[in-house]
Amino acid sequence: MKGTETLSDTDPILAPATDRPALDRNDTARLILECYLSSVLVLAECVEAACPPVGPLYYDQLVRIRRRLAYDSSARTLLETRESIETTLSAYADQARACYDLRSKDLERILEILSRIEEAAADKKELLEPLLEEVRKRLMAGRETSIVDALTGLANRRELERQVNLRLAGGRQFCVLFFDIDDFGRFNETLGRESGDQVLKQFAERLLPQVRARDVAARWLADEFIVVMECGIEDARRRSLQMAQWLRGPYTVESEGDQAKIEIRVSAAVTECFTGDTPRQIWLRLEEDFHAQNNAAAVA
Repeated sequence: MKGTETLSDTDPILAPATDRPALDRNDTARLILECYLSSVLVLAECVEAACPPVGPLYYDQLVRIRRRLAYDSSARTLLETRESIETTLSAYADQARACYDLRSKDLERILEILSRIEEAAADKKELLEPLLEEVRKRLMAGRETSIVDALTGLANRRELERQVNLRLAGGRQFCVLFFDIDDFGRFNETLGRESGDQVLKQFAERLLPQVRARDVAARWLADEFIVVMECGIEDARRRSLQMAQWLRGPYTVESEGDQAKIEIRVSAAVTECFTGDTPRQIWLRLEEDFHAQNNAAAVA
């Protein structure tokens, strides 16, 4: 498998208009759908980048909408996904606005603290130390939340992409392993969101000991996890099977004061990364392998 794909002059879309073969209605519809799916993915990436504190949640929702449309491109699904995208973007706009309002207030607070530090510096050192400590705590909290997923303690999406880019830039051999909790939404609906969060925490606790110090374990989307592993594709596939087996099985959660045991199933995918890849190409190949693995399992 090559890491990048290049479009040649023989591509019917890039060829001069007079040389292009006539496209039938099915080909035209397919190209329009591919462009639409690509646009939704780009939109999701922009949403995440524009407001990192809330962006990953809405990236998750947009990617799920895209996946649904990729499986079912009927007229009804097109209309429903359009409405879903509009609703998601509207909610994102409200959340992003509130987030930046909060940050503005926090910045004002920090500036106020610095002003008080300046005043206190001329008087007593005892007044200065508590103010400096508060500034340090705020700065450290901001740094931690920028690289760590708050729920699971694993690396967050931003840190994952940074680690992938570092390896690509260094020309290091590595693979990306993907793990998805099957039917996770059903657990949230039947047992409640708090129980779902317990599953995610326990999943991360099982995953982390399987990862070497030089590799990276991260929470990708709501119920999806990724491991960046420095190895070849054969070793990655073998470790993926072993890890998926370890992650499956019974989980115990608290639900309304009682303990409940639930059986967790896990789907997995793997892709090898190449010099010249972009993170987006890696994620798309990973998605393709995920669908291929699921289709093979369904046939079996």
